[in-house]
Amino acid sequence: MDYLVVAVVAGLAAVERKGFLQAMLSRPVALAPIVGLALGDLPGGLLLGPPLELLWLGAVNMGASLPPNEALGAAAIAAAAVLSGRALGTGVTPAVAALAILLAGTLAALGRATDRAIEEWNVRLATRAEVLLDRGSPRAAMRENLYGMVLPFAVSAALAPAVAAVAAWVIPAVLRSFPALNAPLGWGWTAVGGLAAAAGARAFRSARGIGLFAGAAVATFAVGWLAGGAR
Repeated sequence: MDYLVVAVVAGLAAVERKGFLQAMLSRPVALAPIVGLALGDLPGGLLLGPPLELLWLGAVNMGASLPPNEALGAAAIAAAAVLSGRALGTGVTPAVAALAILLAGTLAALGRATDRAIEEWNVRLATRAEVLLDRGSPRAAMRENLYGMVLPFAVSAALAPAVAAVAAWVIPAVLRSFPALNAPLGWGWTAVGGLAAAAGARAFRSARGIGLFAGAAVATFAVGWLAGGAR
């Protein structure tokens, strides 16, 4: 049942990403918490959303641009982390999150290849729609648009739960067999946050944006430091 939920959420995110609505719900900062909520672990999804968003902040799907498929990657990572945390009984810990990104993050790059195939498919559908319009069949032409949403839904609905299932089997096995890895993987999660912040800063196109980003980073660090000292 869990993997069916992942399939539906990932498939809908793939359609929302480019084919319909485009309300940014497929962005990692929104999608990871949605996956977490759907699987019963909203805090786990909230933990993963911000760094994944920063990591793929520059991955904007506009026009003919084919960046890494951040929606597919985020759905698989969040599902893998939440299901692994449930199997371990710990929830999404830094170690679990780091391993989920390591095992499922490459799916975003694979998603770029599937996007290319989907674009080629949609070009053929658009050509068929034009022919149908010339023949005076507007309803048939509209159906071609619906067909164009089927393939991205199916690809994401198949890949995200499949990769999440493998990762959700590997991660608990690794952490149970080698519990000493929890500490270094925790530091790895901190490194992921730093890498994500650097990637997010690089995505800015103006000096003012970089300044605002740096100011927000300093303020966040200060608040975290003070909160930690208060405890």
